[in-house]
Amino acid sequence: MKLTVGTKSLLIGAHWPPHVLAVVLAWKWLHGTWPNRKELAAIALHDIGYIGCPDMDGDLGSEHPELGAMIADHLLGQEYGTLIRGHSKGFAESQGCDLSKLYGPDKVAVAFEPLWFYTLRTSLTGELAEYRSKPHGATPYVLADTITNKEWIRLVRLRMVWAGIGHVIKTVETGKNHE
Repeated sequence: MKLTVGTKSLLIGAHWPPHVLAVVLAWKWLHGTWPNRKELAAIALHDIGYIGCPDMDGDLGSEHPELGAMIADHLLGQEYGTLIRGHSKGFAESQGCDLSKLYGPDKVAVAFEPLWFYTLRTSLTGELAEYRSKPHGATPYVLADTITNKEWIRLVRLRMVWAGIGHVIKTVETGKNHE
């Protein structure tokens, strides 16, 4: 049985179990409080929809928040399904919903692990090759052929952290802090 890139991502790649811990740490760092029990459960579920996906950002991969959100809707309440749906900018825009309190921590989480280890894992799963092959979100596509994987991931990580921090600042400044 051949594992899909989405399943490999959940097992050893960008979305492996310690990603959940990194999101929790980023939540505390950005929001100043630890997530409550239901928020912790939503954080644990937020990327589960990658299971079985043949791609990360294609038709199926881009819909990954929905599985975790549906589970959260039923087990935790709709508020937590909405939290999961809003962690992905592309998915939230496609559904006409706002980014959630989980968006910032999910993006900033990449800063909570060593760059070399993230590079190694995403190289092994095939995620890095897919991410570099097409433009999206935080990806510096124009530089894809001129810099190393480590340099490329460093740029992506900086852009993701910037996006996550920027979102939290904007929500606090506008009073839309998801509390």
